[in-house]
Amino acid sequence: TATQLLDEGKYVAAAEQFRLIETSGIKTSTQPDFESAVSLLKENAQYYEAYCALQLGNDDAESMFLRFIKEHPENPLTKLAFFQIGKSYFKQGKYPDALRWFDKVQSEDLNGRENTEYKFMKGYAYFSAGDYKNAQALFSEVKNKRSAYTEDAIYYFAYIAYLNQDYHLALLNFERLKNAKKYRDSYPYYITAVYFLDKRYDDVLNYAIPILNATHQKNETEMLRIVAASYFAKADYPNSVKYYSRFEDEDNGRTQNTQDSYQMGYAYFKTGNYEKAAIELEKMEDKADIYNQNGSYTLGEVFLKLNNKQSARNAFLASSKLGFDHPLQEDALYQYAKLSYELDFNTQALDATRLYLKNYPHSTRNNEMKTLLGEELLNSKNYREAVEILEPIPNKTESAKIAYQKVAYYRGLEFINERAFENAIGIFLRSLQYPEDTKIEALTRYWMAEAMYEVRKYGESVQNFETFLSMPEARHTTVYNYANYALAYAAFNDEQYKKAATYFERFLAGDEQDKNTINDAVTRLGDSYFVMKSYGRAMDYYDRIIAQHGPGEDYALFQRGMIQGLQGSLDTKISTLNDVLTQFPNSDFADDAAFEIAYTYFLKNDGPTAKTGLQQMIQKYPRSSYIPRALVTIGLI
Repeated sequence: TATQLLDEGKYVAAAEQFRLIETSGIKTSTQPDFESAVSLLKENAQYYEAYCALQLGNDDAESMFLRFIKEHPENPLTKLAFFQIGKSYFKQGKYPDALRWFDKVQSEDLNGRENTEYKFMKGYAYFSAGDYKNAQALFSEVKNKRSAYTEDAIYYFAYIAYLNQDYHLALLNFERLKNAKKYRDSYPYYITAVYFLDKRYDDVLNYAIPILNATHQKNETEMLRIVAASYFAKADYPNSVKYYSRFEDEDNGRTQNTQDSYQMGYAYFKTGNYEKAAIELEKMEDKADIYNQNGSYTLGEVFLKLNNKQSARNAFLASSKLGFDHPLQEDALYQYAKLSYELDFNTQALDATRLYLKNYPHSTRNNEMKTLLGEELLNSKNYREAVEILEPIPNKTESAKIAYQKVAYYRGLEFINERAFENAIGIFLRSLQYPEDTKIEALTRYWMAEAMYEVRKYGESVQNFETFLSMPEARHTTVYNYANYALAYAAFNDEQYKKAATYFERFLAGDEQDKNTINDAVTRLGDSYFVMKSYGRAMDYYDRIIAQHGPGEDYALFQRGMIQGLQGSLDTKISTLNDVLTQFPNSDFADDAAFEIAYTYFLKNDGPTAKTGLQQMIQKYPRSSYIPRALVTIGLI
């Protein structure tokens, strides 16, 4: 019969028999019950025909089941059809497809063995998809019931607990597998790992060593690593070396990490095998972690034992750059600085000593490190770090005050060159706190005034220039006369025009000038008197620029015209401004002159000429700032 063939696994023959039943023309009686039974028989035959196709791996199996499900949704075998398709995909390792079909049926739709099988398979499909939460929930339902899947469910449930760092739960369940032959070469690793993570080092040793000596484990290399690390944690370095050696032989460099290399190297160091210690410690990866810091420091100690001071210096440097263990970092920097000095790495020795003093201002080694610096501090010309070292020293000695005054001054000049003027002002003020060298003090005052000018603190700039000029040492500097010029500019921008004129004149009467600066000072003198409405004196200075035909002649000529207008000579003003346009057609003041000419005609009540001039000006200088005034004036005409 078809069912016998199905039970015997003869799916081709069984499928043929079921197909015959499904398509047979059995005549039904007029009795409803008989007709219903025949209909159910045919439906079931359709299901089993699809089941056979599924077992044979036929491509149309899924479509046959779908047709059965669609045509007979109320048939009791429909739910089983969903499960069978999912189970088939599960056996093929197609877990996403299996899940898709398992999701179409509820566990309560299945009974007994199929219910347990469904839960485990669906749980494993979730597990394979990385959905550990749903997987563990299903494994939990299977692991406490006796079935063919009990041990598997316990194992995967415990494994997920281990991944979730629920080590107590993982341990409870892994320990249930102690008599499970299937997992006897895998679960001991997890029990060992949980003991280790719980810092139960004696339990690790008592449990793992007999197993390692009596069996071969899938994760034997990892178990050897844990045993060695447990001995290391107990400071039993000879036994740690023993098991690390076994680990290294089996691992062959495949998984050895920075922590392994450090602990192996340290254990060899503590047992006096310095050559082997150096080999292991040099295997550490260049990673920023606590093991690398400790390992580098230990490597430095190893090289000192081997009388290799150059390599020891490099190792201490590497350790000093990592801050996971602060006391160790301090000691590594100390060792590096001393070895750098001993091996004549002078610049590096100074840098390291400065850094040490900066980072550890309260260290008991401070006096020793300051002695190491000595008088080389200023000669290094590394003013930034020099300031950082000298500044925090309380109750400075006379030599420290002299050094600090100078390095702060030179650091300020560096800020000036970097155009970091606010920083420059700050450091100059700190230099002035120690006026040990009067020339440095005077120069500091001068450059602070310059920095204040750059940040538009013109009033303070004026005060500092005046202080500089009043200092006896100022006359012996190369910037003495230039300070008059700089002070005048600061005063001019601070609207202290009388003072500006005074110091521009002092500059012109002094020494050490250049032609361009002289021309600029003369022009600014004219501007100062112009603002003060001393038009005659202003005209004298503008005329000097015009007569010399030097830079700024166009501006001076324009200013001459403006003064003429202010003095009531409107025609002369127009003539002078026309000279600006004629002689300097590309001047920055051409649009100014064009507007003023037209506007002067407006003031003379010559509307047509003014309007024509303003329109021409707008057309010729469409981007001029005078456009709005020109339009307003045209409107007034």
